[in-house]
Amino acid sequence: MDIVGYSDPLSLAPGEGLRVMASTRSPSFRASLARIAGAGGPAVVPSGIDGTYPGRGQELRLGSYVVVDHAPPIGVGAGFALEAWVWPTAPGAHPQAIAGRHDGARGFAVGVDDLGRAALWLDGEVVAVDEPLQRRAWFRVAGSYDAASGTARIVQEPLAAWPGAVEPQSVQRSVEGWSEPDAPFLLAAWGDPADAHYNGKIEAPRLLAADGSVLAAWNLGGDFASDVVVDESGGGHDGRCVNLPMRAVTGRAWRGRTTAARLAPDEYGAIWFHDDDLDDAGWEPFAELTTPDDLPSGVYAVRLSTDDGDDEVPFFVRPPRGRRTADAVVLMPTLSYLAYGNEHNSWANPIPSTPGLETILTCVGERDRYVADARLKSIYEMHTDGSGVAYSSRLRPIANMRSDYGMPLLLGGPHQFPADMELLAWLDGRGIAYDVVTDEDLHDDGAALLDGYRVLLTGSHPEYWTEAMLDALESWLESGGRLMYLGGNGFYWVTSLFPDRPHVLEVRRGHAGTGVWRSEPGEVHHASTGEPGGLWRFRGRPPQRVAGIGFTAQGFDRSLPYCRADGADDPRAAWIFEGTAGDEFGAHGSVLGGAGGFELDRVDTELGTPPHALVLAVARGFSDVYQATSEDILTSDSLQGGTVSPLVRADLVYYERPNGGAVFSTGSIAWCGALLDDDGENDVSRITENVLRRFLAKRR
Repeated sequence: MDIVGYSDPLSLAPGEGLRVMASTRSPSFRASLARIAGAGGPAVVPSGIDGTYPGRGQELRLGSYVVVDHAPPIGVGAGFALEAWVWPTAPGAHPQAIAGRHDGARGFAVGVDDLGRAALWLDGEVVAVDEPLQRRAWFRVAGSYDAASGTARIVQEPLAAWPGAVEPQSVQRSVEGWSEPDAPFLLAAWGDPADAHYNGKIEAPRLLAADGSVLAAWNLGGDFASDVVVDESGGGHDGRCVNLPMRAVTGRAWRGRTTAARLAPDEYGAIWFHDDDLDDAGWEPFAELTTPDDLPSGVYAVRLSTDDGDDEVPFFVRPPRGRRTADAVVLMPTLSYLAYGNEHNSWANPIPSTPGLETILTCVGERDRYVADARLKSIYEMHTDGSGVAYSSRLRPIANMRSDYGMPLLLGGPHQFPADMELLAWLDGRGIAYDVVTDEDLHDDGAALLDGYRVLLTGSHPEYWTEAMLDALESWLESGGRLMYLGGNGFYWVTSLFPDRPHVLEVRRGHAGTGVWRSEPGEVHHASTGEPGGLWRFRGRPPQRVAGIGFTAQGFDRSLPYCRADGADDPRAAWIFEGTAGDEFGAHGSVLGGAGGFELDRVDTELGTPPHALVLAVARGFSDVYQATSEDILTSDSLQGGTVSPLVRADLVYYERPNGGAVFSTGSIAWCGALLDDDGENDVSRITENVLRRFLAKRR
């Protein structure tokens, strides 16, 4: 990509400020503001950001570490001892620093050399043991230097020794000493800018003077949501985490008696570092824009262009704070956008047996290659060391959150943000007024954000929900709100935001659920909030309690139409099908060619579907590419595919709630992709419009 950008914040009200960042190889670029959905559809919006700007390349500095701004006092060339407990996850990948003050040429550091062995660096001299560290095992690594004798020593001691295989090792030899480096004291990296990033856990690092006195002793447990690492020596040499390494992870003393870090802080004294972590890209803005006080609610973008490329940086304008400007509100699932932000695992590391893999790979585009080359990760990726990515930040480019993006797994079809733009385009085409708010708005403002709205429409895949969001939605529904859940696999994963870094999402996958990775033993509780992660279902809040349906199957070869079910003939719901013809609908759409597909939901009274809920239609008959969700399978067998499992289906559901409320749920991610077929003159569109206009009517 010749130019790429991002904005901060992602959602704002009229009259509030927006910073816009960009990086380009070109000497100059152009910027303009456009409305890409809402308040009448696409349109250029004259603004103070319009113009030409000097080009500037801005780096992405990946890799987490701890910087000690007030370094422990140790004279240049003096003796010392530096030690830590480590659990390496990629030993031998490249030289990796554990702790020290080294700039790559001068100074001192303890780390892991390029052969995976514990090593001590003194300027350019490297003293290493003979055998490599064992991956994913605890070792005490200690390096020391005796200035009087000029002797350097490195020790590698396993927590669990195996005679003849994994045993304590030490090496010492004479060196000339070390000199003043041009770098701060770091944990898990060295240099300025930081380099030699370590992959794995570090616990209880300490720096001792030549006489054995403790100069610094860092507790890597403590406040798991904080970026502060406390020096418990009393010397005041606290550290500061950079690029959000993973906290609330097990240390060498974990015994498996609890998985809540706050209940056993001594057993959670480690931090897990990765060389591809990223918190805030930290790019300098090229412009700051104050949105007009009368800017209508909708979806906007700063459009960037050079002679060789372009990009679109979207953001959301909510109505003025404390007000609404329509009776309907669309909740843009921005936490789900963030969770999938820069996803490329589905094509860059596919299962070789993936059906249609060759065709999928032909759909890989410029933006896909950019995020893969830049090592930008979604929470559907693995870190360099093979562990799952638990954090995702919006303060970086998110190249697949673009209105024209096509997901390779869906053969170039829209997913997440571009799919939801089709919903908004449909609303605009029907002349239906609506406001736009985001997941973060609902998380921050709670139920008050929804006061006065008659209808809330979701996007196509509202998968990631915080506790505050669920509480707010359920409160609004209890007061008589009317929900149109226009997607599939919604209300699924426990999600949290860091209180001091609300731009970062956290998800711990737990040990069950349909996903691409599992949490490590003992690491299911979120660092940001302390709450247990995994599926909302296993915290007693399954999707069926809210939407009447919940995730049941997924596949990606083709989408299918719905067929009317008995519930469609019930007098309570007959109005939903007014103007439709025949028993089948949704045979076309932009997501795999139909209205029922990709990820599907079903009713289940045992999981909370109300007993009076009506199943209006069902999409079934999927291939065995579609498989039932793993959380519904107790024993492995060969009967979970779409040709044999009754769970592989999409249920279209309607039910009434107290106080004049109601819920309409479609059960398929692909539903919104069928709205615009034949210019919106189709039965999926008619059904959706029938429901929306009835829901917008004044309450009884």
